[in-house]
Formats: sequence, C-alpha cells, structure tokens
Amino acid sequence: MASTPSNRLKLTPSNSPYLPHPIRSPYRGRAPVEPRLSLKRVVGTTCTSPTGFDVVNSSFAYIAGGAVVVVDVNGAEYTQRFYRARPTALPVYNTPPLPYSPSTPTQTPKANDSRNRVSLRESTYGSHDWSDSPTSSKTWTSRERIKAATCLALSKEGRFLAVGETGYSPRVLIFSLEDNSSDTPLVSISEHAHGVKAVAWSPDSKYLASLGAANDGFLYIWRIDTKTGAAKLFQQNRCTSYIRGMIWVGSSLITLGVRHVKVWRVEEGQSTSPMKQKFMGEASLAPQPHQKTLPGRNVLLNSMIEATFSCAAAIDDSKAIICSETGDVCLFDDTDKQMKLIHVLESGFVTTCVAIRGNVIYLGGKSGNLAILDLASFVKRSPDSLRTNIDSFAGLFALGFLEENMVTVDSNRSIHIWGFDEDPGQLDLKSPIPIPGHQDSILGVDALSRPNVPGADFYSWSGSGQVILWDAEGRIKSSFRVPLEEACFEDENDLVNQLTLVRATEGGRFFVTGDKLGVVKIIDFSTLECVSSMKAHASDCQFITTYEDRSKFVIATCGRDRTAQLFHKTAEGKFEHFQTLEFAARVVQVLIPSADRVITCSLDRTLQVHDLVTKDGEPDVMAAIPARTLPLKASPSSMAMSADGKSLFVSLLDRSICLYDLESGKPANTFKCIDESGTEPVILDSLTARPATDREPSFLLGVSNTDKSIRIYDAQTGTFLDREWGHTEAINGVALVEGGGSKRVVSVGSDGTIMIWELDLQDPSWGSATRDPSPIKDGSAISRPTLRRVLSKAELAEFQRSSPSGGRRSPPRTLSKRRSIYSLSSSSSSRTLVGGLQASPSLSIASNTPTRRPSADSRCTSPPASPKARVKRRPSLPALNSAKTKSTSNLRGFGSLNMATEQTCRTLRAYRKKLSSTDPIGQEVLAELDQELRLTAVALGDRATRSKAMSDTMLNGLLDQYSERLVALLDEKLQLNYRPSSDQEPESPKSPKSPRKRSGSSGADSSSGSMTA
Repeated sequence: MASTPSNRLKLTPSNSPYLPHPIRSPYRGRAPVEPRLSLKRVVGTTCTSPTGFDVVNSSFAYIAGGAVVVVDVNGAEYTQRFYRARPTALPVYNTPPLPYSPSTPTQTPKANDSRNRVSLRESTYGSHDWSDSPTSSKTWTSRERIKAATCLALSKEGRFLAVGETGYSPRVLIFSLEDNSSDTPLVSISEHAHGVKAVAWSPDSKYLASLGAANDGFLYIWRIDTKTGAAKLFQQNRCTSYIRGMIWVGSSLITLGVRHVKVWRVEEGQSTSPMKQKFMGEASLAPQPHQKTLPGRNVLLNSMIEATFSCAAAIDDSKAIICSETGDVCLFDDTDKQMKLIHVLESGFVTTCVAIRGNVIYLGGKSGNLAILDLASFVKRSPDSLRTNIDSFAGLFALGFLEENMVTVDSNRSIHIWGFDEDPGQLDLKSPIPIPGHQDSILGVDALSRPNVPGADFYSWSGSGQVILWDAEGRIKSSFRVPLEEACFEDENDLVNQLTLVRATEGGRFFVTGDKLGVVKIIDFSTLECVSSMKAHASDCQFITTYEDRSKFVIATCGRDRTAQLFHKTAEGKFEHFQTLEFAARVVQVLIPSADRVITCSLDRTLQVHDLVTKDGEPDVMAAIPARTLPLKASPSSMAMSADGKSLFVSLLDRSICLYDLESGKPANTFKCIDESGTEPVILDSLTARPATDREPSFLLGVSNTDKSIRIYDAQTGTFLDREWGHTEAINGVALVEGGGSKRVVSVGSDGTIMIWELDLQDPSWGSATRDPSPIKDGSAISRPTLRRVLSKAELAEFQRSSPSGGRRSPPRTLSKRRSIYSLSSSSSSRTLVGGLQASPSLSIASNTPTRRPSADSRCTSPPASPKARVKRRPSLPALNSAKTKSTSNLRGFGSLNMATEQTCRTLRAYRKKLSSTDPIGQEVLAELDQELRLTAVALGDRATRSKAMSDTMLNGLLDQYSERLVALLDEKLQLNYRPSSDQEPESPKSPKSPRKRSGSSGADSSSGSMTA
C-alpha cells in the first residue's frame, strides 16, 4: 500500500518530469528573531560509554545533553566549541535518494515522527524534493522534542564530526570542525528509526558507519566526500544484537556487544556507470544491478560465549584489543582473514574503556582502576604484559590520548586532562586540568550577590546534599555538603531523603536549605555549621525566600502541607519561628518583596497579600496580617516581582503570564507565552524580571519544560524575544548573573549539565524608539504641527450652486427597502379596504406615504393566512409625517451635531430626487413638512444668534437654497396631482385578483375613483 504523506510535508517524486513547486510554509510570515542568547560554557557531561567520547590530535569531544562539546587543549589552557542542530535545521548538502528501492513506499509515516520524512529504504524520494518544505521553518513544535546526543566520532584528520541522536526517528549529523561553533550541519541523515547506538569513521575518512539500536536493527555504511563532507549510502545490512561498541580495523568494521563480535567486510567494487538520461525522470535503458549487501561474519567466541564485550581499540590494520565487562582482555587477530579471538589475560576489574598510546595499553575500570599493559607483550599473547594497576580515579567511563595529554571522563560527570612526566610512559597524577561537573542530577541554581568571600557568581545543588559555588566561567570556587536527615518510615522503606532547595542571603553569609522531609536548616557559610534546624513542613519543602536589611532578617518557606512558615532573626542572633499561614490548597511560591509585605500564591487560584507588623516597643514580636486576596484566572506555577515593587508577574497553567497591580488588585496586562511562529504557547517556570535600561527593554526570563527551552519575553508588551535549548531532560532552574557590564543566564537540568549563556538584549533602535525625541528649536518648520483642515459635507454645501441644472449632484444612494408585514387575505377584505380608501381623497393621496401612525379605516383586522398573500411595496420614503417616528428619534440621538447635520443633508437630497416621481403626496404630510422646515429654520437662526460658529452667509445660503427649491418642487407636484376632474377618466374596477397588486397601484386607482365621484 502506498504511504500517505503527512499534511506538513508534500513531496514531488524524483521521477516526475516537472520541477517541484515551492511549498508555502503553514506559519505566518514573521520577521526573523535575532538571537539574544549564545552558549558560552558547558559544565558536566552526559557521556557514560566510550561511544560518547573521542579524541584526535589536540582536541577531544564529548556529549552534553543535546549538544556536543569540542575542547581544544593548548598547554594548560583549553577552549570549548559547541555543535548542535534544531529538529528542523536544514543541512548544507542533501543526502541523495537510494537508487534501488521500490517505486512506492511501503509504510505510512508515524504520527510522532518529528520530521515526517520517508526513509530512504522505504521511498525513492530525495532530499532535494523536500528542501522547500514547511519543515524548513526556523521554529519547531512541542511535538518535535529536542533529542539527546548519544554517540559521536571525530574523523582521523580532524575535519569532520559525526553525531548520533536517540529516540524515535533520530538523525546522524555531520558537522565541519572548521567552524568555531555551528548550528547548521553539513549532512543530516534520517535513515534510522529507533535511535543511533554508535558512529565510526574509517581510517581514511572515506566511510562513515552508523549503527542503530537493537529496535532499529540496521547498519549503514556511508561514502563521504572528503572535500565537502557530503554523504551517500554505500552498503547496508541488518544487525539486531545489543551492541556496546564499534571500531574500524583496517577496511573492516567490528561490532561488539552482548555475546556478539562480528566482522563486516567493506570492500569497494567497481560499479557500472548508469547511462545518461536525456530528460529528467526518463528511465535508463540499461538495467542496473542491485546494491551489494554489506557482508558480515560472526567471530567464534569459544569459552567466552556468555561474555558481554564493552570496549575495543585497534592496534593495526589486522589486530585489535577487545575487553569484556568481567575483565577479560582478548586479542583479535584478522591476519589472512582468519578472525581469531584469543583470551590473553584478566584485568581483575570491570573494564569500561581502553586506549593505546605508543607501546602502552591503558585499561579503565568502573571502580576507578587504571591498568597499564605492554603492547608488544600483549601482541605476543603473554599473560605477564600487565605493568601497573592504579586505583586512584573515580569510575572511568571513557579515556583517550591527545598529543601531550590523557583525557578521562569519570562517574562524577567530570573531565580531567592529565599531563605526563619527563618519562613519556609515566602519568602526572598530581595536577590535572579539571573540567568539573555535578555527580548527580542538578536540582536547582541561584545567583549569588557580590561581594562574597569565595568570589562566586552563582551556586547549584544536587539531591545528595552537595552545594557548589561557581564563577561566571564555570570554575568551582567552593563547595560544601549539607547533612541530611535519614528517612525512617515503616510504610515507605524505599523513601530516600534529598536536598530540594537552597537559598543564600546577601553576600552568601547564610545558606537556608530545605529537604524532602520538610526540614529547614540554616548554615553559617563562614564555619559551615548548622546554626538552626527546624521541622517546618510535614513533607517536601517547595520554596524558600529571604529578606534582609539592617533591622530585619525574615525567612519564609512553603511546602506540600498547604502551609507557609515564617521565621525571623531576633536581636540576640537566634532564628525563631513566629507564624504559620494555612491555606486551602498547596502553596506554590512565597515572596517577601519588602520589610512589611508577604505574598503567596496557591493552587486554589488565589494570590494572598499579608502585611508584616510588629508590636510597639517589641521589635522581636512579629505577625503577618491578611491584607488582600486576589483571584487568578488559573492555577499559578511561578511569580516574580517587578522592578518598581508595585506589580507582580504571575505565570499561570493556562500558558499565559499576567501582570497584577498590587495597589488596585486588578490585572494590568496579560499575554500568552508563544514562540517565534506565534503558536505553541507553553508554561513558564522560574520567572525572573529585570527593569529596562537605556539600551535594553524590561524582560522576563523563564524556562519551559514543554520543549526544554530557555525563553525571554518583553515584560512590557509580552513580545517574544528569544529561546534556546541544550538540556535533554527537565530544566530544574535558571538564574540571571549580572556583573562586569554583562549579563549571563545559567541553566541546570536533570541530565547533570550546567549551561552558561551570554545574554545580549542591546538594540540601538530600541533606545531611540522608546525615549522621547530631543526638543527642536521653535523656529524650524519641523517643530510645527502638521496642517489639517478637513471640510465637512455641510461646509461643502456652501459652495454648491442654487441652479438645479448647474449645481453639484450627490451620488445616487440606495435606500433600504421596507416591506409590509401585512397582506390582504381575501378579495372581500380587499374590497373593504378599497372602499375605505375611496371615502377620503386625503387618505388616497397618503396611501403610498409611509407612516408609523396607522389609520383607523386602513387597519387590517387579522394577520394574513398565508405568506403567499403578502403584498410587495415600493421602497419606503423617509418618514416625515410623524414627529414620533423612529427615524426622527434616531436623528436626535445620532452622534454629534455635525454628524446629525450631515445626515439631515443626505436625507433632504434623497427626498428631492423622490419628488420627481409621479407618486401622490398627502396634504397632511405636506403641511407637516412645511412646519418642520420652518421650525428648522427658526432653530438655525437661534443657533446662529447664540454662537458665532456659523457665518451669516452659510445660514442664508442654506435657508434660501433648500426653502426655495422645496417650495418650487411642491408646487409642481401639486399641479400634477390635482388636475381638474374633467381631465381625468374614471377607471373600471379590476378583477378580484386586484388585491395581489402592489399597494402603490391600488392606492392610485382608488384616489382617482373618489375624485371622479
């Protein structure tokens, strides 16, 4: 069955004789967002195996969340470069389509495929067919998750970097190392379906091998253009074993894993050149052979049939060293293609990594052992090749050798660069260059105000109780460990206590900590002693805030037990608890913006404001009095005070941010937390607000765990400014570090990494646009207001000529038709109506004149029996016969006096045009019109007397023009309608069907009959 492409991706088959049409993006056209955040430093790593680490020359690379860090070492200094690609990043070179695949895809793209691309092994569509697709947008949706980098490889000459991703529909990305840092890959390969386990470059860098996870089950060999880095699929085969590593030995590829060692022969044969096609899409006349499958053979394991092989390293083009997890060290010999695996010795520890430098083999263990073997003795299969066994490291995950250093990645997520002594074979284990990291998942981060004793800029903490103080460059300044109480619960034996929150006071004098058991401790940083320990909450401590000035030191905490606890420091220097605030729902956050106010928000959609008061004469006796409760639109997730202290930003679970005025209690502004495309709003946590400066707008900083991004919004308008990503697990906090004329954003995640970003919001156009313009001299013309004089229609009527033939005519206006809601139900009722109309000539004249006052003789006693009997009337004229008509009331209440005057002029012009028709006019209506015109003239005269706004010329022109014209038209109308009776002939009565005629024609017949009588 043919596949159904996704609605976000429409492909033109490559064999189509027509060029593919460009596809419009589904997102609205928006101006590109200038990057405001740039990654400057990465602390920690997510590397846990040799596949996530590689070295070449004087550089090494390791994975850190969704990015790859390349470190260049120069003596005692090192620099970092970062390589990452968004889910929708377009590569420089497209991967060509597989030429020998079936003509139609065999599988429908999955709904959760973030790129919705059809695999090369399932379709003949090429990358050039979808290069203009909507997925080339610079944005990504929440469904397109950031995928973690799982493996990498550096080419032997140091020109290219290959990165493999995890998860569903991963990519194999090839970057150029000539760039300092890059977000655009040279090649993006999306062939694998369920994660990439390992990637490896051949010794000559002509081939790149990519191995999928066991669920994916495919091994691909890609031919690489060494000049540009472009990739083309060369060979492929299935590999469904659980693989732990992959290396090249000469021109052969070796995969190793759980009870698995297999050799894949990559031999390039002469391929026949296909015939040149005259037209695009024309099939070649010569049959093309099918692609050759990648051949592979399993190695006999003999006594190690149950072993799990963890790491390997190539010795030369035919030999390699392969180690198992249990400590087996084996020699793989492929001389004459015999593929022998020989057990040589036991290392005595769980081996996780291996590397070769010169004539020495280094084995790293999970327990921190480092064994050194003689290469020459090992090749001779001597069990006495083990030299030394060093047991002074943390658990080693990977190791490698630079030109003058050894690099290790340990279980503490730290990287160390070790030097050598004068003897090339001896390591200098005394003074390594550290690239530190947290051992566990990082649960939070916060800025530390300067000056402080250690000279740190921020601090972070982990669940084990470790608190580390860092500077802005990612160097450790100090660290300490918070003692945690042991969890003792009979019903929950597996519950482990952990540190959840840490807050530092001004200058880092005290650190207030809270754990999972609800215990709050206050630690004096100068002595690292706990000066106070209190059981504040029954369960997790959710938030801690402090306020300190010369007279007060107040601490507030909130927990899952729906309470907020208040503490203060007495005059004697002791910390005491003085009040418990209870709420109906769990308290999300508590703030102390000033010495006399406490603000809390809870999940019952309320914002509570309390006033802090003290007793007269007793400053140590304090209390929080409820002052105001503000309702919220949704449950809050975070809040932050504005710079002026008069308003509060609250992030809500409906994916919006509201600004509340604390004085009035009303929301002043609300905006959705959207992205650069205007879609996909998210929930923001860890809000931080900063005021505007001369060159920077006021902004809001927060994190979104929906797409694991760091976001910045304009605090005044809610405009999206920028977002960046790098963490692949939950972001547990973000802090803004200010100092030295620059701003840096520090984010931490559960993946154990710390990312330091440079924040640059300076925009020259913003300052000039927001500041008031400089005053200009009064004599210049630009300082004067722009001339504006728009004449109204009443003023323009002053210039019209009085002659009907030469005067200005108004454009034709269409009046809305008003149709009668009554009709004649029978011929008898129609005869009665005609008889009643013939009784009075005046009524016959007024029969076609619309009026809101129904005549007693012309009333219809019953509504119509059927809609078919309704009578169509002519379009109604303006109602002038009643002072209580609807139109008159609308005129009196219509806008301003100028607008009412213009409306009256338009009505009179339309009425003059109607007077040229032959319809009869009633005497009562004419008398009423004459009276209204006279009254209007008198009112205009009074208006002119009271105010001098209207000139005499204008009034005289208006009165003379309209009064003379109306009188002349009325005289002509009367002469036409009331001719002598001898000039008119009576008309005979019509058939009984006459009531179905229009009411205008029936009125004309009745009036003529009555006048003849």
